[in-house]
Amino acid sequence: MDVVPVTYSDELQDIVKNSHQLNDCFSEKEVVDYISKLAKVEVMDMYIHHYKDHITSRVIYEAITQAFHIQLTLAPVLTLAKLRSFEAHTLKVYENCSGPSSQALLDLYLDHHNYRVTGKEVRTMINHYFGMNLVGIDKLGKTRISLYSKGQWLVKDNKDLFVIHTGTNDIDVKIYCTDYFTERTGLKSIPTQLQQSLAGMGYSYNPRVDAYYFSNPSGTTVSNDFKGDTIDAIVKVTHALYPTI
Repeated sequence: MDVVPVTYSDELQDIVKNSHQLNDCFSEKEVVDYISKLAKVEVMDMYIHHYKDHITSRVIYEAITQAFHIQLTLAPVLTLAKLRSFEAHTLKVYENCSGPSSQALLDLYLDHHNYRVTGKEVRTMINHYFGMNLVGIDKLGKTRISLYSKGQWLVKDNKDLFVIHTGTNDIDVKIYCTDYFTERTGLKSIPTQLQQSLAGMGYSYNPRVDAYYFSNPSGTTVSNDFKGDTIDAIVKVTHALYPTI
């Protein structure tokens, strides 16, 4: 599970330097290190604020790519049935539009808001339209948990201990340990304490995928609360059993 070195565009480096009034003598490495220590949502906000007079779908795509290293273009739009709870005026038009689904939806959303939105508003919209909680993803980077969702790695580090891997449209979830965890503990599967916690939530061991597995009986996306409970269960065990590895 190799991790690609963190990089940021020259444009983003300039935006951060100007926003935080960094010394022009900072080297590129120093600026990259500085950005890496910032909250990802803060980086996203700075990028979007830079284009505050006319936010486009390209700006949103780039803000998420630069801050989170996530390709929003790869994330499927949730079913219209789930979307109808959020800004239905957009959906009425969206149902009859053609072209790239994610970009068409973003363009309709931005047009309704006169291309003036904040980073916080964008994150709310992304969560509803794509089921991608960027605030939660930002916090997840400190939990030793890798997250694979929307067809890509959203969070990943060589020293993470466990993996949350969601399937198409987040209908099913599997939990397994990383190679690093096995190397450090000698265990080839998640610890018994975590198995018990996950079993209480409806997970069970699936030998076909060699992981603890849950599939939503309703055939719909698992809820944010369920995802949060899964993360909390893993974090609790990590803090209790593996605080130093």
